[in-house]
Amino acid sequence: MQLQPETRQQMFAMIEQWRTCGLTQKAFCEQRSIRYYVFHYWYKRYKMQQSGVDDNAGSFVELQVAKSSSAAPVEINFPGGIRIIFHEPVSSSYLKALIS
Repeated sequence: MQLQPETRQQMFAMIEQWRTCGLTQKAFCEQRSIRYYVFHYWYKRYKMQQSGVDDNAGSFVELQVAKSSSAAPVEINFPGGIRIIFHEPVSSSYLKALIS
């Protein structure tokens, strides 16, 4: 989903206001008639931006498999620390079937 830059700016400005007002998130939302789940969604995106994490970090990336004559293990690292390690050679079609 593509978000309007104006919406992002407005919500991030609101989060900055909340951070300086001293209210809980729930009280801030009630005071401004904002749905809490909407505020929480934007707060999560705000924290991701502050930590330098890309909004599209969960998106797919192209998998490039290089042909190799060595029998080195194959390792796939996912966001969140999940790893899959193959100690034997696997085909690219097997990998495709596994992650699709």
